[in-house]
Amino acid sequence: MLSPQHTAILRSVSRSFFLSLRFLPAPVRGPISLGYLLARASDTIADTAERPSAERMDLLDVFRKAASGEAAPDFFEDIRKFAASVNHAGERSLLERLDECLALLASSPPGEAVLIREVLGHILRGQRLDVERFLHPAALPDAPALEEYTFLVAGCVGEFWTKVCALRLPSCYRLPEEEMIRHGIRYGQALQLINILRDQPKDMATGRCYLPEIELRAAGLESLAWPSENWPAWHAVRHRWTSIAREHLHAARLYIRALDSLRLRFATLMPLLIGEATLDLLDAQLKDQPPSAVKISRREVRLKVGRALWLALRGQA
Repeated sequence: MLSPQHTAILRSVSRSFFLSLRFLPAPVRGPISLGYLLARASDTIADTAERPSAERMDLLDVFRKAASGEAAPDFFEDIRKFAASVNHAGERSLLERLDECLALLASSPPGEAVLIREVLGHILRGQRLDVERFLHPAALPDAPALEEYTFLVAGCVGEFWTKVCALRLPSCYRLPEEEMIRHGIRYGQALQLINILRDQPKDMATGRCYLPEIELRAAGLESLAWPSENWPAWHAVRHRWTSIAREHLHAARLYIRALDSLRLRFATLMPLLIGEATLDLLDAQLKDQPPSAVKISRREVRLKVGRALWLALRGQA
């Protein structure tokens, strides 16, 4: 169980996802929240561009060993030194208390610990691959590379969430666990695709392109330089992936409809409704203009939370 201090850190680093975590049924709230904290810590290491890429990759490798109980003697000292370069106060505090989070993992029930280590292993692999791939400006080569990435950093979270609920709430599903896992993976991939599409302008400005290069070239782009002279080509490829994200969100609806728990339905509906609203904003952008960052308003978030509750009470999605 997380302490009040760890819960405060969780709130500061998870933004809208904390809305879902706080409403989870008590038996699954602890392990899922702990898994999120550990994943968020590794994400902070991977994304702290102020530190050299080699240092970040080394720390991610040692983090993986530490999560398995094989922490190097100087690992936590190195992490605290690294934390000094982190600007976000919540993320910095999380790294400074990473030893406490790993102690919670070590003391978790065996079944939960196995699942947390499994999902963290996938995420660490994806994050390390991300750092290595973007040592220089680059794009993902093709659709399989993007699909792999979305599984490693988010699809596996849907799998983890599903397995934890099956372990701790064994009667919560109306579909076989294997089918729920497939839907859960697609749900996670949808949310990561939405993040990628939403953050594309910021990522491109730093030399990161997650849209497949082969598709951008086929759409008519001669150069991946940003800004571009061929915005319709960019939008054409972005639209294909917003459509794929919507297809994944259909699987998410099947997932939610199969939940036999009001709290689980409510917690899983909120990201879906917020994700759909974000896709609507992306699809509404003018195709002859540069893609721009989008973010739904706080008022819109509150409306989506209210709708999620209404649908959950009615057993709908």
